[in-house]
Amino acid sequence: MDWSRAKNILIYAFLLLNIVLGYQLWQDIREQLHSDLDWTSLSEETRQMMDVKRIQVTSKIPAETPALREITYRFVRRDPEPVSLEDPQDSTIIFAEKDLVRGLQGEIPQIKMYRYDSFGGSVDTLRLHQRLANGLPIFEVTLELSTRSQKITAYRQQYVELIEPKVNQEQKILSASKALQSVIDNVLAPGSIVKDIQLGYHGQLFEADTQVAAPSWRILLENGEVYYVNAMNGAVDSSEAGKKENEK
Repeated sequence: MDWSRAKNILIYAFLLLNIVLGYQLWQDIREQLHSDLDWTSLSEETRQMMDVKRIQVTSKIPAETPALREITYRFVRRDPEPVSLEDPQDSTIIFAEKDLVRGLQGEIPQIKMYRYDSFGGSVDTLRLHQRLANGLPIFEVTLELSTRSQKITAYRQQYVELIEPKVNQEQKILSASKALQSVIDNVLAPGSIVKDIQLGYHGQLFEADTQVAAPSWRILLENGEVYYVNAMNGAVDSSEAGKKENEK
């Protein structure tokens, strides 16, 4: 028997087996990632568009489609400048809501009404949004916490109160997957990476006593650009398209 030839055959067979197993493992991981991110909720055409435009979605696609309606509100507080805290707090309390409320409720009014936005703010500013009773944030109504040396040292607050509409029926909203499809198919540039999809309320601000905001999906990109898709009619707000979240 030619042992050298047999040895070479075994080596080639072993290498081929490793390639096959490696490919199968890659396929399994890819399918698992797709399952975790629920890409199956996107149409085949949109997934093909993602491949063509090299668009990635690293965020989970929310599945909820609650019945909501537009809201009308008025500002009751809009701080023009930051207000210094008498007792600065460790900035780490932002990650635990109970600690945040306990540490700041003595100095910041209505602190319980805000939710931290981990994708907003900047290096020295933490951003929160006022939220409604249903837990959804109003993206244009913010509480900004200034930080220095890992301490929260000041705040600038906006606070609103709702105005009950006379006629405004709730309706089931557009799904996040439909909103994402619209942005991928019509707006996003090649190479875009979607890192967060969140439901809340959004509307352009005007110089008026009252403001209106519609249920909207906020689609945030890795480069900081933000897009809002009206969850009632699917329209993309062109005034916000491409605007970076930390520049708002």
